[in-house]
Amino acid sequence: MKNTNISIRLAMLIIPLALVAAAAGVFWQGTGVSYPFQTLRGETVLVRGHGLYANDTVNSSSQEVGQDVVTLVLGIPLLIAGIVWARRGSLRGRLLLTGGLGYFLYTYGAMSFLTAFNPFFLVYVALFSLSLFGFILALSGLDPVEVAGRVSDRFPRRTIAVYFMIIAAFLSLAWLGLVVPPLFSGKPPAGLESAITMVIQALDLGVIVPTSLITAVLLLQKRPWGLTLACVVLLKILSMGAALVAMVLNQMREGVAIEPVTSAIFVLISISGMVLAVAALRNIRD
Repeated sequence: MKNTNISIRLAMLIIPLALVAAAAGVFWQGTGVSYPFQTLRGETVLVRGHGLYANDTVNSSSQEVGQDVVTLVLGIPLLIAGIVWARRGSLRGRLLLTGGLGYFLYTYGAMSFLTAFNPFFLVYVALFSLSLFGFILALSGLDPVEVAGRVSDRFPRRTIAVYFMIIAAFLSLAWLGLVVPPLFSGKPPAGLESAITMVIQALDLGVIVPTSLITAVLLLQKRPWGLTLACVVLLKILSMGAALVAMVLNQMREGVAIEPVTSAIFVLISISGMVLAVAALRNIRD
């Protein structure tokens, strides 16, 4: 429990910082108008021009605001619940704590590298650092054998394994379809906008896809680590899935052109993951 106790303390530092950062993103709108801007690669993009994300494009900022809303209404409350339950010795609480820290790790890692510089840059970096070490300690504090022993017979192991395979396949096809053609044409990838490189695609292809495949294989082999990783990643998806849905809805609200098929698949996968996360949590005995 020593590692878990340290991760709880780190999570308690995350809460006020995330509350301030996310609230600023939602409520600091300011005044000004959006304006066109030509990037280094010759693309013309629409820059927001007001609020905390004034120097981000309208496309990027609409997603950031959607993410901030979910952080306030779901991410922080779930992290608090994980802290409270984990302090009581609950296995569900420790899993929820680990998954919640995974959400903040992905969110503020991406914001540290992608969001245009603003007054909260150091807050994003602090949240990234706290959630990184908190997640590592929380994950190392879990005993896979204990998790496997607490899983009920109704745990949807095969369904979850198939779900992770679908995630790996979809992200691989979606992002490689954006990345590979420019390698041969010499043109910049579509949707790069003002970013220098493809941060989200790097995170997904380098971390999420391998994690999904490893989890699926271990689940099918009935390995304890498969069950542990499945619970942790699904509980991360519980918040991240809601954030992805909010991003798409806010893009539509702000008039951002989206690819309907890809966006619909993202929403469907996100909602499915949230449903499976609840099912997994219900099938862990405390």
